[in-house]
Amino acid sequence: MTFFKENYFLILLLLFATLSRFLFLFIYPELNFPDARAYQKIGHEIFSGELITNNIYMPLYPILTYITGGGITQKIADIFLSLGVIIVIYALSMQLFNNKVSALIAVFISSLYPHFLFYAVSGLTETLFTFLLLLAFLLFYKKFFFLGIVILALTVLVRPTLDFLNPLLVFSFSFFVFRKGYYQSIRQVFIYIFIYIVVMSPWWVHQYQKYGEFIRLSLGDGVVLYSGNNPLNVTGGGVGVGNLGVRDMDTTQFKHIKDPVERNQAMKEVAIDYIFNNPGHFIELAGVKFLRFWRLWPHTEHYQQWYTIAASLLSYGLILVLSIGFMFKYLRIYFWKLTPVFALFGYLTLVHMVTIGSIRYRFPLEPFLIIFASYFANELMKKNRYFKILQNRLIKGLGN
Repeated sequence: MTFFKENYFLILLLLFATLSRFLFLFIYPELNFPDARAYQKIGHEIFSGELITNNIYMPLYPILTYITGGGITQKIADIFLSLGVIIVIYALSMQLFNNKVSALIAVFISSLYPHFLFYAVSGLTETLFTFLLLLAFLLFYKKFFFLGIVILALTVLVRPTLDFLNPLLVFSFSFFVFRKGYYQSIRQVFIYIFIYIVVMSPWWVHQYQKYGEFIRLSLGDGVVLYSGNNPLNVTGGGVGVGNLGVRDMDTTQFKHIKDPVERNQAMKEVAIDYIFNNPGHFIELAGVKFLRFWRLWPHTEHYQQWYTIAASLLSYGLILVLSIGFMFKYLRIYFWKLTPVFALFGYLTLVHMVTIGSIRYRFPLEPFLIIFASYFANELMKKNRYFKILQNRLIKGLGN
């Protein structure tokens, strides 16, 4: 009973978040993304003992799609993962700022946040990837380094974007957050490398059986790098045919290369040559990708309705403004504690300025924005006399 009394508001907000997600599932029962269908096919191939025919995606989310049965049961599982994201946001906020009111504000925002609702029922990797990433950060902040390292390594099996950053994150938590010194921090990095090898080994065996050579991740880096760096790309996207029919790439020149490894390598080489031979266009396009990555509403023409734009501005737009306020006000105070978070922000932004820009790839950063914005909003509202009275009553109700 004590637990329920102390967490009464949190439990109510989680119930509200559950209801909002199931209502959203009822409104959008079938989004039918090609990626989602590919994950289901990969999951079936894995559990049928076959080699995966897809060359781009990593295996962990397809495994989850198969285990959860696909269809509506898979989406229900993703909804509970989305609720898990909210719980970790609450715990992270408490760990960072030790302020229960701002943590509950973050939970309230997350319960209705449009991007959370959308990805909870989309059948895409965003929710699982973000849950694991946030959980790893929470474990590190709580000094459970071994568990944090295991979870961080698992994120690579969902999406390989952070593969290069992960060892640096481990080092930054040890060295900058907890001031452990070079020796202990480098030791933690070597532990990560060991766990990484253990976690990735089954995937490497599969890749060797499939390609006849060592492939560490997948063969998606070539198409991503080329799609964002070629003469046709002027939008900063990379989906073949982009917004308003603008074509972002043409892969015809690679069709004659039958070997997928050679084709992937050829695409990388052509993209790198294009970057070095066209530095002006590369820099210009990097700016376009930056704006696209942090864009206030979706770029795709399918989501240009007034209500979609309004929802984005009132949710992400407001959160972004409050987060910037947090940076100006509290950056000096929390800089070292938040060094891994800032490293994550900088790395993901840079990666997608080089490859392709999309608000989809920004999604793992948005929980941190919500945490920052909630803390800043709470501090602003403290200055209001009426809110201060309400806050005092709320704190008493929380048992603090």
